[in-house]
Amino acid sequence: MSESEPLVLRSPANPTVRRLVRLRDNRTRRREKRLLVDGWRETLQAIDAGLDLVGLFLPESGIPQPRHDSPPQKRTGANPGQAHETDPRISIVIEAAKSSQTLRVVSDAVMAKIAYGESFRGVVSEFVQPDHSLDQLKLPPNALVLVLDSLEKPGNIGAVFRCADASGVDAVILCGGGSDIYNPNAIRSSLGTIFQIPSAVGCEKDVARFLIEQNIRLVAARVESSQELWETDFSGSIAVIVGSEANGLGPRWQHAEGVDIAGVRIPMFGKVDSLNVSVSAAVVLFEAKRQRCKASIDQRRH
Repeated sequence: MSESEPLVLRSPANPTVRRLVRLRDNRTRRREKRLLVDGWRETLQAIDAGLDLVGLFLPESGIPQPRHDSPPQKRTGANPGQAHETDPRISIVIEAAKSSQTLRVVSDAVMAKIAYGESFRGVVSEFVQPDHSLDQLKLPPNALVLVLDSLEKPGNIGAVFRCADASGVDAVILCGGGSDIYNPNAIRSSLGTIFQIPSAVGCEKDVARFLIEQNIRLVAARVESSQELWETDFSGSIAVIVGSEANGLGPRWQHAEGVDIAGVRIPMFGKVDSLNVSVSAAVVLFEAKRQRCKASIDQRRH
């Protein structure tokens, strides 16, 4: 088979196609330890993060050109196996697939079955799911950690990862009901940053024990706290805990392993009494980063 005439996967009943469709289910992803990624930017982020690429699926009709200001537009008549001459992300991803011999071409009908949602993003890729146990999480000195407690909406999880990446968080830990970080909506709303930040998943008790054993101070974002954000010390190794917009943290994360957990509140000056969790996380994290950067600058001056 020549590179100009790739084998095209056409049957929706093909075992590979049926397996890919099943991978859209969280339980199947966990059982098979695989995940699917939609989009060139997100696929490149996963490759750059060192995830093991096991399949790159391109449409037979050609490679759609990603655009930043509008949904992807389809280019018809192009050889799906040829590197793209305009967007460097496409060339890098395709070359990575060729070098690992994971490039596959599928009919448009098959692509419609394996892609997520109504808005096709140009490519579907399959990766081996990384280990997200607490044991594998290695934290640097003076780590800034974000803990997400019971965030069940994948879009919120992805948006928080995006904020965490922008604010320079060292790790994100998920606990409670929201632990499906490879939901397609989570990946999409994170813009692929979900692959770039070290992360782990565990139950509340195990996460608390892990952080305290690492000598990381815990601070919980609570609307009922008397301690305002601007009065809170975010120096040293610290973990910021946030809950869902609907339920907050409730009675959780007040004590852990015999240690009282300090609360922090974002002051509200308008009529609303809450913010979306990604906005709340961003406000707290950037204040933490501001304090830490200022302390570093002051230390260098002296």
